[in-house]
Amino acid sequence: MAISMRTARTASYRIFRFTKEYRWTLLGLIVVVVGVVSTFVVIPSSVLMVEAVLSVLLITLEVRKNVREAKKTSFLPRPIDGFEDVVARLANDDGFRVLATQAGTFVHDRRTSERMRSPEQHVRMADRSYVVPAQLQPHARRFLKHVLANHPHRFNGPCLGWNTNFTDPAWESGDIEVVAGDHFRFVQSDELSTKDVEVDGRVLPEFGRALFVSRDGAVRNLRDSWLFNHIGASTLAITCDGRLVGTMQSEANIASPKLLAPSGSGGVEPKDFKGERRLPLSQLAINAATRELTEESGVEPSEMAQSYLLGFGRWLDMAGRGELLCVTFLSIDSHAVRQKRLRRSEKAYTARTDSLRFAQPLREWNPAKPAAMLPNGHRSRMSVPLGAALSLLAEESARAGSAVRERLLRLPISP
Repeated sequence: MAISMRTARTASYRIFRFTKEYRWTLLGLIVVVVGVVSTFVVIPSSVLMVEAVLSVLLITLEVRKNVREAKKTSFLPRPIDGFEDVVARLANDDGFRVLATQAGTFVHDRRTSERMRSPEQHVRMADRSYVVPAQLQPHARRFLKHVLANHPHRFNGPCLGWNTNFTDPAWESGDIEVVAGDHFRFVQSDELSTKDVEVDGRVLPEFGRALFVSRDGAVRNLRDSWLFNHIGASTLAITCDGRLVGTMQSEANIASPKLLAPSGSGGVEPKDFKGERRLPLSQLAINAATRELTEESGVEPSEMAQSYLLGFGRWLDMAGRGELLCVTFLSIDSHAVRQKRLRRSEKAYTARTDSLRFAQPLREWNPAKPAAMLPNGHRSRMSVPLGAALSLLAEESARAGSAVRERLLRLPISP
C-alpha cells in the first residue's frame, strides 16, 4: 500500500510538472482535437465543459506564474561606473582615446573614425531586422512592461543598429552593415543592459554590464553581442557669427536628462538612407545628425552651409553605443537661431535651444578638456555626446589641411 501511494504521488508530481511546463502546448492540442472532432460528430456538452475547465486551469497556471515572476524580479539602476577596467585595457593603445566626464565615459576609436570618414567607406541595410534573442527573454519582455508602466510617453519609432565588428579584418575591405529595428526592441536589449536584473534578491551576472563589457574589460564587438546596438548621431551646429548651438534636454530625455546636448542629437533611422539601400557612411551620419538638428532646433536644411563627419566612438554608459559625431556650419547667425521655435513633438524632450560663445580662442582648444570650451555656467551640464563632439572638434581644429579647421579660422570665434 505504501509503495502504491509513493508511486501515485510521484506520478501526480510528474503530471503536474509536465502540465505546468507544456501548458500552452496542451491547451492548443485540446482546442485542435475538439475542433477536429466537432466536424464529424456532435460533442456532448459535458466534454465541452471539461475542455473549458482545463483551459481555465492552464490559463490560471500561466497567470500565476507571470505574477510570481514579476514580483520577484527587479530592475535596478547600476552603480556609478567609471569603467576603470576598460580604461586600463586601452591605456597603452594609441588607437583609442578615453574621455571621462561628469556625465559618463566615451571612447573615441581613432582607427575606425579614419576609415568611416573616407568617401569610399559605405554602409548598407541588412535584409533582416533585429530580433531580441532568446538569451534576453523573458526578462526583456518584463523590462519593456516595466518601462512602459513608468514612462507611458514612449513610442515604438523606427531606428537602426550596428551589425559589423570593426575589429574584424574582413570589414577592412567591405561595407558596414546595419539592421533595422524599433524603439521597443532597443528597450528590451540596449536599455535593459544599463540595469541590473535582480531575481529573488540575487543579481544575475549574465545581464547588465556583462552584456557589453567582457570579464577582461574589453568592450564587446557590435555584431557578436546580443544587443540591438542602436546607432547614435549628433552634430555641433556653429553659426556664421561663431556661436555654438546647444539644446538643453528635458527630464524626459532618456540619455541626457537636464543636460546640455549637441544642437542635433539622437538616433539614426531607416529614412536617413533617403530611399537607398547603400550610402557612404559619412553621408548617412550627416543625414541623421542634420535631421535631428532640424527637429530639435528648427534650423532648416537650407540654413546649413556644410557638414562634416568628425568621428566615431563608444558611449560606455549607454551599453557601449556606437556614436557618429559631426559638425555643421550654418549660414545664419545666433540671433536667427534664437528666433526658431521648437516643434510641438520635440517639446517633451527638449527644454530650450541655447546659442553660446566659446570660452576659449581656437588656439587653446584641448581635446582632453572639452568642458573648458564652454562658458562656466554650462560646463557642469555638458552631456557625453556634447563633450565627445567638442573633443573631436578640438582635435580636428589642429589638423593641418583640414576643411573643418579652414572654416573655423574664418569665423569670429573669441571668448
